[in-house]
Formats: sequence, structure tokens, C-alpha cells
Amino acid sequence: MNRTQKKGIHQAKGARGLRVAQPTRNFFLFMQLAKQSWAQIGEYLARDDRVLLPIGATEQHGPHLGVGVDYLIAERIAAEIGARTRVLVAPPLAYGMSQQHLEFAGTLSLRPQTLGAALQDILQSLYRHGFRRVLVVNGHGGNAPALASAATIVQDQFPALRIKAFQWWLEPAIAKLVDEALGAQQGTHASNHETAFMRAIAPDGVQPERIAPRDAPVVATGEFDSPTRFRAKYPDGVMGLAPLQADAALGQKLLEASVALGVQLVEQWS
Repeated sequence: MNRTQKKGIHQAKGARGLRVAQPTRNFFLFMQLAKQSWAQIGEYLARDDRVLLPIGATEQHGPHLGVGVDYLIAERIAAEIGARTRVLVAPPLAYGMSQQHLEFAGTLSLRPQTLGAALQDILQSLYRHGFRRVLVVNGHGGNAPALASAATIVQDQFPALRIKAFQWWLEPAIAKLVDEALGAQQGTHASNHETAFMRAIAPDGVQPERIAPRDAPVVATGEFDSPTRFRAKYPDGVMGLAPLQADAALGQKLLEASVALGVQLVEQWS
């Protein structure tokens, strides 16, 4: 990759040819809200009202991945976006609505109403302090209904608040990358795309020797699954093809494309 350096930030070519700033490590850490004092946050708010909020889940992702996949991916994407756009990144909400995974050890789930209330409280707190534009980087599909409801309620309370949601796996550019690398119908949970992503950003959370070699095709029936029914359908916790083809190179491409798309969302805000 051809790179030039300017003012401590590298320039790299991201998804769709977008030039994406590659931050130095110090700048990567600096944009974390958790590392700022209240005084520093006040100084930031005097010049910018944007903030990134990563949310995810703590739930099973097969026998080969750690239970933090969803929030770790969201946190990394948000951190990269924040560093490249100089937008503060709030600490991640690491718990989500994961009821159907409760038959697997380590899954920690919030009820939909609990998740919705937590999101409303966080968004209201951000608004109180002066944040007016919030990009929620969501790493877990089960959070989407509660997020949509919370965003609608809080924006009705505070019309000046603007909220966007970014869900990396739903982006056509991401689907195209996976299809080109592995073919269509790869899976929806703990399969090749999430395994590849984790191999790129947190290889210590991947145990390739534990990958279950059998496929678990996802068949849309329109029927809701209870935790016990889900475990019976997907005994290894993987939905889709066994992630035997996932590698860090694909994961890095997914990260770069996701960050480039997120940067576009942030920079499109007027």
C-alpha cells in the first residue's frame, strides 16, 4: 500500500478509493473519551459536537471465538473512525440483546427493555453535555430494534439531537468483499466474516483448532427461536458455513472497508 505521511497521520486508500487517514498510535488513543478529563471533554465540545458510540454484545460465537466478538469489532471500528476524523469515541456498551444464545456458557444478555433504557440514558447524557451528533457503531444485529426505538424516543425529546447507526455487516461493500473472497452464502453468525475480522484485530481471541468442521446452513423459516431451539438447530453456535477459509488478510480488508464507510458517514454530517 502506497502511503505518504503528513502531520503525524498516514494517508491510505480505503474502500471505493476513499483516501483514509491512518493515525499514529498516540492519536488513536487520544480520541478515547475514557482517557479524557471532564475539562478536556469540555474543550472538545467547544469546537465539535460529534461523538461515536460503539455497542455490541457478550455472547457465544462458536467454540473458536471469544464471547466479546460483537463489541470488540464495534469498538475497533469506532476507534479507527474517531482517530481518522478527530471525533471522540465513547466507551463501548458491551452487553446487548442476546436471548437466543443463552444456552451457551458465557452469554450475558439484556432484556430488550433494559437495553433500550440504557441506550436512552446514554444518549440523554451525551445530549446534556453538548453532543448533538451521535454515530452509533453497532456490532450486533439483536440490538437494532432497541436502538431504533431509543433513538426515536430521545430525538423526539431533543429535536436538535441527530443520530446515525452504522452496522458494518449490512453494507453492500462488505458483502461484496466477502463474496469475492469466499463466495456467497457464507453465513450470518460466527462464520467466515466474523472469524476473519477477529483474526485481524484480536488473533488471541481466535482458536482455529476448535473450529467445528461441519456446516450449519441458515434456513429462513419466519419462526422465532427460543434459546433451547436455537441450540438444537446450531449445536456449535455457528450459523452458516464452517469458517475454515477465514484469514487475517480478509479481516484486514473488512476493517479497512468498514472504517472508510464510517468515515464517510461522519464527514457527510453538515
